[in-house]
Amino acid sequence: MHAAIAYTDALTAKVAGYVNTQNHTAASKSLRAALRDRLPNEQERRLVRILGEKAEAEYGVRPLRGSDAARLLRDLEKFVSWAEEELARTR
Repeated sequence: MHAAIAYTDALTAKVAGYVNTQNHTAASKSLRAALRDRLPNEQERRLVRILGEKAEAEYGVRPLRGSDAARLLRDLEKFVSWAEEELARTR
């Protein structure tokens, strides 16, 4: 989850010269504002799903099921792969 936030900050900083300073749920809006049409809808949805689990995973009392953790990891891997490509493209 923190990796998704870090990649989001890296992208917005590189493209638009700022990072999200609001709560982490606003990160997808910051990324959309910075990248506009270059942010694929699927990547935006992945980021929202990842960050949607952050508070419960860090502070909640219910354990994360293995299947949910595996899904989040797959989402994160796909988001990171896309973010790496995007960062390389904007150099």
